[in-house]
Amino acid sequence: MSQTEHEHSAQERAQQEGPQQERPATPSPAAAPLELLTLLAAGVADLALDQLRQSADRAQQVMRRSDLRELLTDGVVELRKRGELATRRAGVGNENYLETMARRAAERVAAEGRPCA
Repeated sequence: MSQTEHEHSAQERAQQEGPQQERPATPSPAAAPLELLTLLAAGVADLALDQLRQSADRAQQVMRRSDLRELLTDGVVELRKRGELATRRAGVGNENYLETMARRAAERVAAEGRPCA
């Protein structure tokens, strides 16, 4: 339910209930903080539910994709590359980056059957 639909349904409920009782112009000092807390809690709950609805809608859109398997494969490859970069940046790997790249290049050349120059 979008925000405008939510507001529209709230307006319809208010019209069906009829005229509401007017609130006193000055609430009692003890009720003001409680009312504020109640309104803040309701606002946070509404925001959380809205975010949950949006996340569910996005998840449904992803599940409807015909290329879901390729999307997951690409995601795993991307996460693996990010993990390699993060460990390298943090210094977890004990090999030098240039040495690793040179070794990989030599392995590719050897796999192709060309001699290293």
